[in-house]
Amino acid sequence: MPQDAPRWGVICVAQASRDHGRVIWHGGDYYWWEHGEWLRSDLVGLIDYLTRPGTEKIVVIGRTVPPAHFHRIFQMAVNDPRLPPKTSREHLERQIVSLAPQPDELPS
Repeated sequence: MPQDAPRWGVICVAQASRDHGRVIWHGGDYYWWEHGEWLRSDLVGLIDYLTRPGTEKIVVIGRTVPPAHFHRIFQMAVNDPRLPPKTSREHLERQIVSLAPQPDELPS
């Protein structure tokens, strides 16, 4: 459940995607739950989200960590058996060289 997500220190957010199997968001300052999915943004996007109408807001805050730690956590998201296999890359999804399939290896 989104409300059970840790609020601080988020390295990446993996979620099922109807169009791509799974999407892994990373490198965001803030992530929030809206319209049944996690979204990623900077401070301006967060302020925009928080000032929109609605009473329940779920926000988690990202963290920068050393590369080896990041790659270990990201690989866990890539291999998470609770999510469907990745079938393509979402156009806003950032790439990770050597861990995630390259864009030419996935259908658009």
